[in-house]
Amino acid sequence: MPDHALPPVSARSASPSSAGGTTQRLGPRERLGRMFSLRRDADLEGALQRVRLDTEFTPGTTWALVFAILIASVGLNVNSTAVIIGAMLISPLMGPIVAAGFGLALQDIPLLRRALRNLLLATLVALLASTLYFLISPLGEAQSELLARTRPTLYDVLIALFGGGAGAVAATRRSFKGQVVPGVSIATALMPPLCTAGYGLSHGNWDYLLGALHLFLINALFIGLATLGIVRLMHFRPVHALDRSQLWRVRGVIGALALAVAVPSVYTAWVVVKEARFEGAARRFVADNLHLPGRVLAQVETHYDPAGSRIRVSLLGPRLSDDLRQTIQARLPAYGLGGVALDLQQLGGDAPNLEQLGRLARQGVVEELLQRDQAALAERDRRIAQLETETRTLRAAQQQLPALAGELATLEPGLRALATGPEIRLPDRPAMTPAASAASAGAAATGSLGLLVTATWERLPDATQRERLQRFLALRLSAPGLRVVHLLDPAAEAAAVAATKRDKPARAPASRHRRAGA
Repeated sequence: MPDHALPPVSARSASPSSAGGTTQRLGPRERLGRMFSLRRDADLEGALQRVRLDTEFTPGTTWALVFAILIASVGLNVNSTAVIIGAMLISPLMGPIVAAGFGLALQDIPLLRRALRNLLLATLVALLASTLYFLISPLGEAQSELLARTRPTLYDVLIALFGGGAGAVAATRRSFKGQVVPGVSIATALMPPLCTAGYGLSHGNWDYLLGALHLFLINALFIGLATLGIVRLMHFRPVHALDRSQLWRVRGVIGALALAVAVPSVYTAWVVVKEARFEGAARRFVADNLHLPGRVLAQVETHYDPAGSRIRVSLLGPRLSDDLRQTIQARLPAYGLGGVALDLQQLGGDAPNLEQLGRLARQGVVEELLQRDQAALAERDRRIAQLETETRTLRAAQQQLPALAGELATLEPGLRALATGPEIRLPDRPAMTPAASAASAGAAATGSLGLLVTATWERLPDATQRERLQRFLALRLSAPGLRVVHLLDPAAEAAAVAATKRDKPARAPASRHRRAGA
């Protein structure tokens, strides 16, 4: 197709070699121009073939779109980012949008009409599939991934512009990089807005429906406009020549569409930025001024409204004096919160107000306190069950020990007696700060029970005998954590002391004799 041929490139940029075979040295300006030139390595013929191929919707493409929209709907329904990304990689919606940009840039009216027709049909199919899915899905709550597609902002316009530009540059290269288009599909996110619109349609939520369709229009329009700009910058020859009046009419329509889609997103972005600043200032204000001694910060709610924002704080503990309340209120302008209403709700001091109790219950404070009590009761029940198990183990060991007397007499002839009983093992008390010690006092106040066996010997055993007895008792009594204490038989100890006393006078004269001889 000679109509699409690139304009001739100047000799200075065509070859680094001159006719005489000498290499031409490029200056910094030429190098910079070669680095950023969109016309170098451009392939319009190949790009048009790919664009026309991606524009057509065959039965296989249609089913791929249906499956992609169902995958994205499931991802939004279960709040799974990975599933949503997978659906965006499968989606064939980028083809008609890029083709529309090429059709506008090259003034190829048949290509533009075919691209817009296929994009409209694909949008209707995607809306129908997502609506049917959310009608039969048992999960009806809107998750965060779905809510993120209901408030398009100026940042979405910028993402669509930059993503569309990257896709157009990659599509017109001879060395086509296939990984660019999937990245553009993920960044611009064409599928999730259509799924969110289907959710809004199935649940009758018109705010979700209109917000999601607005985001889809932003992505589609500005990807197409970015493609139009890139192709125009490459100075490709148009397929059909339009007169001046037609060109101005097309430009007027494009400009009006861009403004109609972008202006609401600019306002939304401004509101989002102001809301984020309000949330940050409110958190700093509460952290600096409402963590008061003797009081518990039970609940904090912030509500941003351009007409008048509000901070609602619930405190448990002694009531604040009027002077303290006024002082706290007067600090709001220092945090950029002038004009914000501060609602301080308190329980404590006087008799609780039923309206306040009901409001706190709705906010979840009472439920949180009940959960703490339930956790404490569950911990107590667990501790009781553990002590009962340990007690049963001790009783079983005491009953089994007499039956082992014969075996032990054969195994250890020097063993005289065994006694069993409970051993209370005190909890570990590592060094800690007073605050941490007070916080963990309840958890560290209880010890544990263990089995203690006292072994009385005619002569204290060596290490081998101790280990052998320990293993034997742990195995036969089914008590691997038992502890054995070894004692000397009092009668044997008394006999040893008496023998020592008898031997001492006999050895004393010999000692004195040795000293005299010396």
